[in-house]
Amino acid sequence: MPAEKVAAYHRRLQDESFRAGLDELGLNLVRPKRIGTPLLVIGAQNDTVILPKYVHATARTYGTTAKIFPEMAHDVMLEAGWQAVAGHILEFLKERGL
Repeated sequence: MPAEKVAAYHRRLQDESFRAGLDELGLNLVRPKRIGTPLLVIGAQNDTVILPKYVHATARTYGTTAKIFPEMAHDVMLEAGWQAVAGHILEFLKERGL
C-alpha cells in the first residue's frame, strides 16, 4: 500500500472499544459445535495481526476451509484488489441464496 494511503488511514485510527478489549481476554469463548450456520473464513497473506495459520485454524474449527488473499494485509477492504475479496463474499452469499 502506498505510504500516503497508510498515513491517511493511520490518521483515522482510534482507540479500540472497551468491550472489544474485554472480548480479547477470552472470557466469553464461542462454542463452535453450537454453530450450524455456514461460515466464510477469509484472511490475508501479509496479515501480521491475525496470521494466516490462525485463519486456517479457525476454519478447521468450524469445519470449513479458509480463503487467504495473496499480497494483502489485515484490512483487505482498504487494499488494492479489494474487489476480489468482495466478489468472493458475494459468491459465497449467492451460492446460499442470500
